[in-house]
Amino acid sequence: STISWTLFRPAEEQIRESRRGKMADDEDPVDPLPAIRAECLKSCPAPKAAYEACIKRIEAKGAGDCEAWYFDMLHCVDKCVAPKVFATLK
Repeated sequence: STISWTLFRPAEEQIRESRRGKMADDEDPVDPLPAIRAECLKSCPAPKAAYEACIKRIEAKGAGDCEAWYFDMLHCVDKCVAPKVFATLK
């Protein structure tokens, strides 16, 4: 039986080979995630407002954290981001 040597090649080499013809050699890939997150944050006004209100309360008090509100906002953003990011993958 023969062994498939492609399993043993470095991952970077396999990725580079799979992208040939899709990008110019001098062109770096662009991560779409930051732009998609910024776009999706606009669709989460209530969690964003709650997080910003918490930040103002903490700044006024001088103690505490807004971890729960931050994660609520991230959860909303991630629900919007996931289908858009995975649609760009092959």
